[in-house]
Amino acid sequence: MTQPKALQQATERLDAAVDDLDSRLQQVFAEGGGNVSVAALKEQNRFLTDERDQLLVELEAERRRIRRLKAANDEVSGRLDAVLGTIKDMMPAMPG
Repeated sequence: MTQPKALQQATERLDAAVDDLDSRLQQVFAEGGGNVSVAALKEQNRFLTDERDQLLVELEAERRRIRRLKAANDEVSGRLDAVLGTIKDMMPAMPG
């Protein structure tokens, strides 16, 4: 991707994010009937940020678990292939 095109796309994403934020803030203030404080919004943001961070930690733990399970699966599969090969080698040729 060329630098100007990437910059243009980043600018468009930023504009969309600002528009989304503006819409959300208008919705929050409309729902609050003008009784929404900046402190309450900061607390809600802090809570959501903490929750997001915790979810990221849990997601990474699950990703590590998946990697371990895949590695174990690969090891077991390899061992089973070896056992099947040994069994086939030990069996007399069966007439067909």
